[in-house]
Amino acid sequence: MKKIVVPFLIFLFLFTLGCNNKIETPSENSIPFLTFEVNEKNHNVEAYLNYWDTEKGKIIQMDDVVYTTNKTPYYSDGMPDWSGVVHYAYPLSWDGESYIYLSSQYHKIKNPLNFKIRMFDDVRGAQPKKGVMCDTACSYAKDLQVYLKVRNYLKADYTAFTFTVFDGEKVTEKEFKISLYNDTFHGGIPAGQAYIYDKNKNEVKALHLYYDSVGMGRFLICTINLEKGTYGWHEVTGIEGCIPNMGQMDISTIGNSFYVPICGNEVGIVNLDDYSSEFAIDRDELFRKLSFYLPSTPSHISYPYPGIQGEYKDILILAGMFIFGGKADEEPTFDNFRQVYVAFNTKTSEVMGILEWNLLTPEFFIVRDKNEKELSKIATDKLVKGISKVPSADDRLYKYGHFLNFGFIRFPHKNGD
Repeated sequence: MKKIVVPFLIFLFLFTLGCNNKIETPSENSIPFLTFEVNEKNHNVEAYLNYWDTEKGKIIQMDDVVYTTNKTPYYSDGMPDWSGVVHYAYPLSWDGESYIYLSSQYHKIKNPLNFKIRMFDDVRGAQPKKGVMCDTACSYAKDLQVYLKVRNYLKADYTAFTFTVFDGEKVTEKEFKISLYNDTFHGGIPAGQAYIYDKNKNEVKALHLYYDSVGMGRFLICTINLEKGTYGWHEVTGIEGCIPNMGQMDISTIGNSFYVPICGNEVGIVNLDDYSSEFAIDRDELFRKLSFYLPSTPSHISYPYPGIQGEYKDILILAGMFIFGGKADEEPTFDNFRQVYVAFNTKTSEVMGILEWNLLTPEFFIVRDKNEKELSKIATDKLVKGISKVPSADDRLYKYGHFLNFGFIRFPHKNGD
């Protein structure tokens, strides 16, 4: 009898252990994001998929390597600089639920999970001629790649653009010669900071930023009709003046709108229906919602600004730094700060949740609800696997949260380069 019972108990134990190790299913109100692990043995960076479950108040990890990045790190004082590799590890574009665009130059697929993965030749991988800057650029949006030859638009009559549209396995290309200099807009217009493709109209809307003769920042929309072969310009009304220079990593697309950073730590929205712009988030109201982060009698509140980190469905991911201590008339000491990610619902203007990393307790990330209540926590080394052991020349990558500044956590971002 004992001979039968013992093997059965061992089997039952192993079966139970296997069930306990089963990965939890994220709830509907979950925000996907990637974390990047440095694998020094294989000399690459591995991308893992995770979910920030705002309903359950926890982080759920898939524990599968989605893809790897094979770029060689730079070296400083004999130490590898992995932050540069992580920048190359970003997807060219992804929406967090259906697709990921990757570089055939730097990425290798390991486990696509449920994503449709499309590989692209990467102009960043081309060997430049000595003394000659790269003269091509690529941008990406959902179902779209934009390729252009960089020219001196102050002298050239046009810049050559190629728009490639993906409809399932069907791929179509259309070339345009677009003038990027004219009297109407008072000066040169850069190549475009963001793109949205409208499948129903077969149109591309490109967001451009320029500064006029008196230094006023303005937004423009170039509408490219791929079927008719025409394009036209619209100047965006509303926000103008102090508009910071911004790249594609700083702009999110939700629905038929662009979300952009504005001077004064604000976030603006550019509406493509009527070419208007306005402040999308009331900064003071957002700070009131996050007031529990501010000391009751603050001596110094440094830079709690809503920097755009990405978007998922109707949710905008904002990031900021809250610095405590010091005196109001002195520079902060940066020895007591918290870096936070804020999930902001653009439809309801509500904070859905907060993900916090605190310099004073760097071992953990805290998952909080909108009222500061701690819901759960996860070890920093578990979330961003092994980050505390990654070497860096200045020994600040982990200890001072520089791995956050360098993007070892990446939220969905359709507007990519």
